[in-house]
Amino acid sequence: MLLAFVTACQYRSEKDMVTGSWKYVSITKQDSSVIEISDNDYLQLNTDSSFQYRIHSIDKNMKGSWFYSGHALHLHYMHPDTTRHFQIDILTKYKLDFHEGDMVFKFTRID
Repeated sequence: MLLAFVTACQYRSEKDMVTGSWKYVSITKQDSSVIEISDNDYLQLNTDSSFQYRIHSIDKNMKGSWFYSGHALHLHYMHPDTTRHFQIDILTKYKLDFHEGDMVFKFTRID
């Protein structure tokens, strides 16, 4: 019984928590939707530090590498060669919210 409790309470780092498949919920600026989100839009943060995301309404399919540090998610894009920095607002087992400037991105876990 004690082993089951200890196993259930294992610590997971923020990097481990952010890794996985996330479904877009919304992308907003000053509480107004700026991009239409569909059920098939996703952000995939892989354990090998690669990422990919898809937003159908604007025909975006981006790939690159990512790293996590200091409550921030950093996405380095292959094309164009650029890095974006997102400040994490909420990170739980099932919810991820971050922002870049006044753009707010909200997700729910799908894996």
